[in-house]
Amino acid sequence: MMTMLPSAARIALCALFSASVALLSACSAPGTTAAPRATAAALPNYLLVHFTSETVDGEQLYFATSQDGYRWTDLNGSKPVLRSILGDGGVRDPAIVRSQNGDRFWILATDLRIANGKGWPAAMNRGSTKLVIWESFDLVTWSAPRLVDVAGAIPDAGCAWAPEAIYDEASGDYLVYWATISPADGVTKPRIYSSRTRDFVSFTPAALYIDRPGTTGLIDTQIVKVDDPMARYRYMRASGDGQLTVEGATTLMGKWDILGDLQPLGLTGKDVEGPILFKIAQTGEWGMWVDQYARKGGYLALVSDDLSRPERFRRVAAANVDYGQSKKRHGSILNITTDEYRRLQARWAAASNSHASPR
Repeated sequence: MMTMLPSAARIALCALFSASVALLSACSAPGTTAAPRATAAALPNYLLVHFTSETVDGEQLYFATSQDGYRWTDLNGSKPVLRSILGDGGVRDPAIVRSQNGDRFWILATDLRIANGKGWPAAMNRGSTKLVIWESFDLVTWSAPRLVDVAGAIPDAGCAWAPEAIYDEASGDYLVYWATISPADGVTKPRIYSSRTRDFVSFTPAALYIDRPGTTGLIDTQIVKVDDPMARYRYMRASGDGQLTVEGATTLMGKWDILGDLQPLGLTGKDVEGPILFKIAQTGEWGMWVDQYARKGGYLALVSDDLSRPERFRRVAAANVDYGQSKKRHGSILNITTDEYRRLQARWAAASNSHASPR
């Protein structure tokens, strides 16, 4: 339900929330405390948005929550929370984004449903060039999904996969980026393209953002901001390029230094993909989850005290992590407030697999 507002007209507008995205800016969320630029200590809980598998319901959006970043509880009885019947009729690789001023959230996802039976070659080379986007003020009331064609103008674009977004302080808008397979310079391969938006409705034309030399392709990039004045880099990113490569930069559009990969842990791009980077508020460490797609093993949790030194990542002991009941695939973790955590629990009654923090 929407907050009681002094103007009857505004209340009427809010009632149309899920029918018209254009009306979203006129509404407020119930009891929501905006959390702009909040420190990790102010966001001590976690929301994971993900898909599960190439099954009837697997390529839809699932939610799970945690109070420590290690032990997770599936919401809605391990059933989808959000569904898309647009485009391909399914979604994968979701990313969840909090707005810069903390008043709303967006989920971006790949418009793809392998369970339709068309197969991976068709999905890669003749797939959707659109993203599926939801919007919310409070994490529990979401707009209807909408399609945005971000990659359709890229010559011979075959897909638009694994979208992510981050606020760019230098330009005052959001950098949205994703992988598209298309020919360029005589080579057809996946590259990372980008666009800019202020509202996730209107987007600038796609532009090439990240590439690798020769025939090396690039997928599954995620960028995070490091809010530590003593850190070596202001921004860090992890990408799939044959390895799972970690890079650092001082600006989003500046030079990125390659810092290493996960080979010291025995993990290459043939083993894992879809990295999730997030700050663990309770310890100040960085978590990196990697999707063990090669053996269909779901996520593997890694942790490090320094994101800029990939060799310091270590596997989380199996006894100290619980991913919940469902197998979780290529998703996104958002740090949330205690009030936001409670609101999610109240809206989608948790399954009976709640856990205490690891000892």
